[in-house]
Amino acid sequence: MNRRYIKMKWQILFIFLLISLLCGIVTHGDVEASPLDVVKISGSAPAGMVNKAVEDAKKRAVFKVLSHETRAEGDPTSIFSQMIERYGDYVSDCKVLSRDTSNSQMMVIAEVTVNHSKLNKDFQEYVGNKQVANDAMTASILMRAVNTSDNQGFSDSLHEAFNHRFSNSGFQTEVEDDDIKVVRSLSDAESYGKYLGSVKSLIDNNSIMANFAIIGEASIDKLVAAPAGTGYIAKSSVKVQAYDCMRKTVLNGFYETYEILANTPQEAERLAMEKAGLDAAEDIANGTLKYWRTHK
Repeated sequence: MNRRYIKMKWQILFIFLLISLLCGIVTHGDVEASPLDVVKISGSAPAGMVNKAVEDAKKRAVFKVLSHETRAEGDPTSIFSQMIERYGDYVSDCKVLSRDTSNSQMMVIAEVTVNHSKLNKDFQEYVGNKQVANDAMTASILMRAVNTSDNQGFSDSLHEAFNHRFSNSGFQTEVEDDDIKVVRSLSDAESYGKYLGSVKSLIDNNSIMANFAIIGEASIDKLVAAPAGTGYIAKSSVKVQAYDCMRKTVLNGFYETYEILANTPQEAERLAMEKAGLDAAEDIANGTLKYWRTHK
């Protein structure tokens, strides 16, 4: 992200903040810890259907707030989809600011007050209930980072991304703390193929105990200055396998490369690794969950 810093006198800053408050740019909905979020948002419906447009605005407001808790999912059985279907439970108030009919569409602009506390509480209960109902859904996240400026640090970040995504899908991931120590004892110098083989040998010898092992690595393949001094380019790649430890079979795989431009080499490296981890975690978690539902 490019950031530009502008110096200004405090009088100008004060006037800017005052105008922002009057225009509704700054609201208590922007405060992360607030139990209520006020979201200014649009809603649409066929011409003449004002109430339906208002309901659309409410649903979109809850969607926006819930997206900060977990990633949006289209799967109707996902926690996200189930909670969005109950969007009305999380709306405390809705004020229609304006309405307009054009192109056979009814459009409203509304301020929707979302009960963030209840939303968060219900989300945690959904996750907990899913884990209780599927107590055999255990996953060991065995990701590593190679060829970076801080392999250990980026490995921790990869693990966090996968852990968050799998936990939100109802998997128990706390069981693999000891597994991480075992895998990290393997040499970083091993090729990816040897790394996969070594981890699978540990699984076969019961040194790693879980239903599923998520084995893979992300790396920085190139980090160079961009042309004409426009920044730095980091090229990353990520490859992951989801492994069924009980059936001794690979159930899903993911491979992708990325190219990120940023102001500094450190920022380019961080963003490239972050993108690789988030995309891989999303794909592998979805695939593993679908596999579990058909094979449990």
